[in-house]
Amino acid sequence: MTTTTVPATHRLLRGWWIAKHLFALVILATLIVLGFWQLDRLEQRRAANATRLAALAQPALPLTPATDPATVIGRRVVVSGVFRNEESVVLRGRRSDSGVDGVHLLTPLQIEGSEYAVLVDRGWLPSAQGAATAYAVTRPVTIEGIAQAPQLRPDSPLAGRDLPLPGETRINAWLRVDVPAIQQQVGAPLLPLFIEQLPDGSTSLPRPPDPYRLDEGPHLNYALQWFTFAGIIGVGYLLLLRQEVQRR
Repeated sequence: MTTTTVPATHRLLRGWWIAKHLFALVILATLIVLGFWQLDRLEQRRAANATRLAALAQPALPLTPATDPATVIGRRVVVSGVFRNEESVVLRGRRSDSGVDGVHLLTPLQIEGSEYAVLVDRGWLPSAQGAATAYAVTRPVTIEGIAQAPQLRPDSPLAGRDLPLPGETRINAWLRVDVPAIQQQVGAPLLPLFIEQLPDGSTSLPRPPDPYRLDEGPHLNYALQWFTFAGIIGVGYLLLLRQEVQRR
């Protein structure tokens, strides 16, 4: 009678080692997914930059209260009117083209011949000079800029809130151009968009950012970091398994 011997399963394929393998695979897969996610974000950024450059190359469209916002968002627009200087606010956490911290001046523009107004991001100011009233313009103006959709607060408890300072009821500094929220402290109905003013060649403040100064963000570097981490963990785990096999 012949006795068949069943080979014992290697210890690296049973027990606690199975859990270790699964954990390493989960970590490795997560890092790889994060790397490809950052590459996808990079492509989105490049597409957005291409769209912005294409919009800048188009002729400016006239903006009126009758304009459908969907037809002008992301496009160059031109509008005339008078600034409602007393209702100006600033946007916090903005930087100049050279990387200096500051704010952006945001002022409602009363559209010529209309009861409506539109918010205009007039550009950068040093934080120490952020008093909106110091940059009042009382004469009629014609503004050319890029029409942008309102920047609504994300529905997340972690998103920053725009709140008045203690003892005040008016919010003078905002994190984003939240048009519906800002409407509550503006005495004219606002269009459901805002304008990023384009430079007019002047060197005075406020200073609109260079619309052609575009970058691709940190996404490529982040992707390389995630893939590097994945490689380190993958090679390190293989070396650990090799060491374990040799030890046995």
